[in-house]
Amino acid sequence: MNVIKIAQVPAPSVPISATIKEAVPLMVSDAGCGIAVTSEGRLAGTLSRDEVMLRVIAEGLNPETTTVKEIMSAPAEGVAPDTDANEAIKFMFERRQCHLPIVDSEGVLKGWLGICNLFRNHVEDLNHELDSLQAYFTADGPGG
Repeated sequence: MNVIKIAQVPAPSVPISATIKEAVPLMVSDAGCGIAVTSEGRLAGTLSRDEVMLRVIAEGLNPETTTVKEIMSAPAEGVAPDTDANEAIKFMFERRQCHLPIVDSEGVLKGWLGICNLFRNHVEDLNHELDSLQAYFTADGPGG
């Protein structure tokens, strides 16, 4: 399955000029563990809960004046909308990240994929497979 089919669309994002105070409520309500950062509609970076904790809270920075640009991870790596979900999981594990921006060939943000979305989709697939197997083995066939 392609990642765009299980991603959050539209992607939760904030402009690069946003403050941490503006970004955190969006991150928590929409994306859980991270959010995309955009500049002129294109992916500029990502911001995670960990970055907020380590780079703002732990260092005593003011969330009302600290901008997303100051602490975001950049450049951000994204994947194409037609990337297979299994490839996306591998990509995320290799980079030890729980979120993944989905971008087109121009760098325009198309979606946002959290590891929880991938696992939820995988569990649903396994449940469908289990239901099919159960139906097969419990079906009363011809002559039975």
